[in-house]
Amino acid sequence: MIIQEISKAWSYFRKYGLHRTIFDRDTPFLIQFGKYGICGVLSLVIFLLVVTGAEYWFPEYLSTDLPPRTLAWHVAVVHFVAFLPSNFTAYALNRWLVFTPGRHSVARELGLFTLISFISFSLGEFLPFWLLSNFQVPKPVAHFSFVVSSAMVNFVCRKFFVFEK
Repeated sequence: MIIQEISKAWSYFRKYGLHRTIFDRDTPFLIQFGKYGICGVLSLVIFLLVVTGAEYWFPEYLSTDLPPRTLAWHVAVVHFVAFLPSNFTAYALNRWLVFTPGRHSVARELGLFTLISFISFSLGEFLPFWLLSNFQVPKPVAHFSFVVSSAMVNFVCRKFFVFEK
């Protein structure tokens, strides 16, 4: 099955070229998923820039000298602040490059996209909170656990509930 998907993606790329492969939303699954991943990485860059900025500008707020539970709460707040620009970046890129809009109005589409992202964000926030509170893991491990646990749900939900006609 994976060989078939690779073959479809390669044939599409060879037939239509790089420009259409990037900007056409009606591409084989493997290409679409790859573009989704790239959009996710760009969104993650925004998320990490905000988190890094918070650690740079408010070091006392995220100090490892804080009690573990306090640090866990502070990291959760920073993640929420970083969620907002990251989510809007993900929405804009996914709408432009990956999924076919039109199932809903733009406002409803953005609302559903954000709701799904926020639910995923909220569920994903439990893991880093738990890891920081109970095991005092390094903050990068907590941030990474949040990213992975949140991202797992998003593709399917966005593809089938937000964008597809």
